[in-house]
Amino acid sequence: MPRKRRKIQIQIYSKGTDKPRSYDIPLRVLGEWLVGLVIIVLGFALWLPDNIINLKNFRVFEIAKEQKSMQLVANKLEKQISEANLQIESGHNLREKMNLLAGLSSSTEEIEKKAIAKKQKEDKRSADFDHLKKTLETFKNMRDALLQDEQYTNSLPLLYPIKNHENITNKFGFMRDPMSKRELSHRGLDFAVSEGDTVIATGDGIVESVINRRHGFGTTLEIQHTPLIKTVYAHLQEVLVQSGKPVKKGQAVALAGKSGSVPWTVLHYEVRYDNQPLNPEDYFLTR
Repeated sequence: MPRKRRKIQIQIYSKGTDKPRSYDIPLRVLGEWLVGLVIIVLGFALWLPDNIINLKNFRVFEIAKEQKSMQLVANKLEKQISEANLQIESGHNLREKMNLLAGLSSSTEEIEKKAIAKKQKEDKRSADFDHLKKTLETFKNMRDALLQDEQYTNSLPLLYPIKNHENITNKFGFMRDPMSKRELSHRGLDFAVSEGDTVIATGDGIVESVINRRHGFGTTLEIQHTPLIKTVYAHLQEVLVQSGKPVKKGQAVALAGKSGSVPWTVLHYEVRYDNQPLNPEDYFLTR
């Protein structure tokens, strides 16, 4: 006769009912469950890697707590810094107001700028004074030298050769030839004039020559002022003086025109020293 198996009866009462549900579990099955549970617990304790059961993994909460504490400290410091900046700004504004009430500059930077500007103005004034002093000294020496020999002074070509002398079209040095379009050496000055304008002697002298050409300088007048100084007037319409005759400073000696190789009316004027060209603008003293 087989042995009767032992069982454990479990009764579960559902909510709202008075009749329970009964479950019969053999002792052998229950024992197997307990043995399995013990094996699982031992496996976790003995055979799983150490990094699964690692105390460092359980510091997450402590780190979060520390970060929260540090954030509170940072917020407190930020608030203190903001309050300090407000106090500094308030002090700065108060100083600005006091400076304004006292009639002082509003900032150190502006004070420095004004000091620099003042020094620059004083330096410029000093430089201007020194330049004026040297200029006056130069004119005084030149005046004294000219007054020592009145005849020689009157012979120097110091006047402009024409009344309307403001418009100089070509200066001393180089120019582009209007006919050939080439850059050529230019030994004098070219004045823009109207045909028939009066040309005057720029200093006392003797008419050396009157030359009539169809090309080049055209009708040309040359006046010898000293043994080494001569003036030349070219592209004339007509010459009003004769060769070998004396002329006075400011005397009308010719009429402006467009003779020679020029497409329009122009007065070409030269100053020569020992037959070497000089810049006439260096000798004009009157206007």
